[in-house]
Amino acid sequence: MNISSLTKMILLSMIITWVGCHSGETKKALTETVPEELKSVRVTDNIPYRSGHEKWVLDLAEPENFGEEIRPAIVLVHGGGWRFGSKQEPVFRSMLLYYANLGYVTVSVDYRLADDAPFPACIEDVKCAVRWLRAHAEEYRIDPERIGTYGHSAGAHLAVMLAVSSENKELEGDGPWQEYSSRLTCAAGGATPTEIGNPNNPWSEHPEWGPIGYISGGQPPILLLQGGADPIVKAHLVEDYYNKMKAAGANIEYIVVSGQGHDVSYSLATDITQPAMDQFFAEYLKK
Repeated sequence: MNISSLTKMILLSMIITWVGCHSGETKKALTETVPEELKSVRVTDNIPYRSGHEKWVLDLAEPENFGEEIRPAIVLVHGGGWRFGSKQEPVFRSMLLYYANLGYVTVSVDYRLADDAPFPACIEDVKCAVRWLRAHAEEYRIDPERIGTYGHSAGAHLAVMLAVSSENKELEGDGPWQEYSSRLTCAAGGATPTEIGNPNNPWSEHPEWGPIGYISGGQPPILLLQGGADPIVKAHLVEDYYNKMKAAGANIEYIVVSGQGHDVSYSLATDITQPAMDQFFAEYLKK
């Protein structure tokens, strides 16, 4: 995404956020304010995917004038070390609109942070959000067999977990929509924590809470985007995960950007990572 496109997405985000408080006027307002070169999308904010907690909400952007066919969907998962962050961070808000303008029904998810509930609550929450999406696929004209995901940092961990851990029923939690699967068609992650040796992180005793616990050739396609100089998520750990998955026969791609830090695919090297993501989603979701 170039700077001009990003600026348009941010401006459009501000417009949609404002009109989102007037749901009956949203479609009219968007039609009047969206630049002609952009196709029209409708955004609905803070849809509950489960009742009982302020974090159990998502934002949904759907193409309005792209035809009547059912569409693929992309679930966006924000980062923040499992302790911070929001679905409406400017980068994720822009990405919500960006992919909706490419014809995807795009969802940005909030989930309980570590101070709200201990692991693996965040995993359970994003899985519940995906089940909700499948339960409402007909309403939003979504193809339930073509749902992908992208996350950055902690969000990348959750995004990849959505793809690889569907057989672990203990991670589904006690939320609703249990008759629907949380498995996704493909997953892209930027700076993906596949395993962490920090003793303060609960993964040390629970490999099933991280992607490293699901080495298999039968997993959905995965794209890993990594900064070679990332000081937080070490490239050698991501590469080790990639090598193990590749050896198992998985459909996995690893792009490392030399000299880049933690925010590759978020705010660094997007001239490399964004086209790679676009191609990845087009290959596995548009067909």
